[in-house]
Amino acid sequence: MMNKKIAIVILFIGVGLSALAQRDINNYKYVIIPLKYDFISENDQYRLNTLTRYLFKQEGFIALFDEEKFPEELNNDNCKALYANVNKIKGGLFATKLEIVLSNCFGKEVYKTEIGSSREKDYKKAYNEALKNAFKSIEELEYKYEAVEVKPIEKKVVKKDIVEVSDDVKPKSIEKKKEAKTNTLNNVKKDPYKAQLFGGLNYKLMNNKGELVYVLLYSGKENVYIVKGVDALVYKLNNNWVLAKSTDNKIEIESIEIKFD
Repeated sequence: MMNKKIAIVILFIGVGLSALAQRDINNYKYVIIPLKYDFISENDQYRLNTLTRYLFKQEGFIALFDEEKFPEELNNDNCKALYANVNKIKGGLFATKLEIVLSNCFGKEVYKTEIGSSREKDYKKAYNEALKNAFKSIEELEYKYEAVEVKPIEKKVVKKDIVEVSDDVKPKSIEKKKEAKTNTLNNVKKDPYKAQLFGGLNYKLMNNKGELVYVLLYSGKENVYIVKGVDALVYKLNNNWVLAKSTDNKIEIESIEIKFD
């Protein structure tokens, strides 16, 4: 009997997870500031978040709180913005120490200031003075916005490993090879995530316990979202939502279920 050739073709989505990772500070038009920092207990306590926004505005940034309505331009491309955070530095019995960290839309650190400190005893005065001292590092950058053209994220279909199998190979062997090639897509059934809209076209994915699991930032491409703080994308494929993570130079794809409000 003539040998028959069976071609096993694996298709996967190749996504440019780091296409926008390296940009100069001047290429960012916006800076997004949280309403609450981790080391304080209330929104805008000591007016620290408002002060952060004011300082960035003084330097020429369009500074926005993360919960307010975003301009259409930013809704269409979250990677035009830097995401600011303020950290309290431990150590020093009589000094309050803060640093400002700027991250890109992938959650990767772009810039970190020098530590600003204050010896004021009053909390509000101490935090405000320490923040202003830390911000001097950003003032020294002499920020001036310079628009940069960035190609949108594209989904590419890539062919992988054409395997030829003759008739004399047992069916079970074929199935094992096929299974080995297709195990990058995890179809394990999990509880659906509930999507909560915020900041324009962004979503927070909550589990069935009401816990925050992922923050999805709109990429500017329909049904494609960047996962904040993770080298990953969430996108729609054949009417199903999938999570694509980049780990150890490999892309792992997992099928997920999302319920939108």
